[in-house]
Amino acid sequence: MDRRTFIWRAGAAASAAALAGCLSDDEEPTREPEGGPPRYDLPPYSELLPAEAHTGGGVVVAHLRLSTLRAVEAARDSQRLPDEPVVTLPLSTVDPIVAAVETLSTYPFAAGLRHAVNDIARGSVAGSDPTSNRTLVEPGNGTLGGTRSTNRTAAANVTAQNATISNTTIENSTAQNATVGNTIIGNSTAKNTTIGNTTIENSTAKNATVENRTAENTTIGTSTSIELGAGIEVDGITLADEVLLFDGRYDRSVFENSYTAGFQQVDELRGLAVYENGSGLGFAVGDGLLVVPTETDRAATADTVLAHTLSGYVTTLDRIVDDDDGQWLFETTGPAAFSVGVWGADDPIERADTALGAAPEATGPVFGATDAFIAALEPTVDEQGGLEGVETRFAGRFPTDVPTTEELRASLAGGVDGETYREAPRARLMASFGDS
Repeated sequence: MDRRTFIWRAGAAASAAALAGCLSDDEEPTREPEGGPPRYDLPPYSELLPAEAHTGGGVVVAHLRLSTLRAVEAARDSQRLPDEPVVTLPLSTVDPIVAAVETLSTYPFAAGLRHAVNDIARGSVAGSDPTSNRTLVEPGNGTLGGTRSTNRTAAANVTAQNATISNTTIENSTAQNATVGNTIIGNSTAKNTTIGNTTIENSTAKNATVENRTAENTTIGTSTSIELGAGIEVDGITLADEVLLFDGRYDRSVFENSYTAGFQQVDELRGLAVYENGSGLGFAVGDGLLVVPTETDRAATADTVLAHTLSGYVTTLDRIVDDDDGQWLFETTGPAAFSVGVWGADDPIERADTALGAAPEATGPVFGATDAFIAALEPTVDEQGGLEGVETRFAGRFPTDVPTTEELRASLAGGVDGETYREAPRARLMASFGDS
């Protein structure tokens, strides 16, 4: 394993966008004249984080910026990143977020959203092929708003409704047990496609060339389809209280026309259009944000969980950032690329381990004493997509004894140097990993 050291660096570059835009790197922090820790802009997603889960327990917040993922993964795979908690905790967010995205299947935009996530994740390293088969999330069996595929195997048991397909080329594709209703297909070429036992009803096909086709077990009849992922661009994903927050850019007209089948808009809240389907599902979308509850087994319906999240966003009450200590945690860690935080739990480490499955042991002067924390990681990536360095940030609240400087460094960063701040009930460590 390479020799790995932490080297303090005061401040990271770049800029954080507003909620209506995308999340980028965080801005140059400001320094308090009294010698306090640097302060960053609040992460935009902090506006939608309730201080208490819909079940009444603590909230675990996991965030991932997609554009830096591949570079960080490559560095981790080559053992260039240290295995101290201040690094491993933020990186533990990736798998839980991916698993949460993969639960989405019945929403009309589910397949398009997964496609958009994979597109940015594939292209997050300069020179990578955005059409490669490497994926972050599985394409899944979700409702398809439309597809344009080359050399793909389509997922089995896929249902597509109210989609328009035109000027589409599909080559070397296999689709099994797919149901497409009310389909209009125009100017389409299909080659070497296997579709089993096909029933076509109420369908119009124009200028279509079909070669080497076997059709079985497929029902196609009067639907509309658009290019997969049209109108959706995803930059980052946050998971909190079984709700996914996708920041990026969303074409509201495309959503209205193509991704709301079976849903009706029931409200407009601070720039977010709220949709429900009358059967317990709900989501909200704005120009720069999509809010979707996960599709996991739970007592509360998705629209109930969504309402709990949106309530604080609308009233600006009962959120983590509405508490002075909560705001301080977010300000001193900033809108970093990877972060994990716990708030309002009796045992934050146990709560994080339940949610993420990768929390450190609840021992020692830091993790055994904190009742709320955020651990964040901000990488610097060069033009070739390589990792140049990683800045790590930890901020915690300690209701009893605040750890000493030595304890912070030993528990979080293996005893190496890093900038620390201590003022009861708060403590913070900032350190950076690099090749020097």
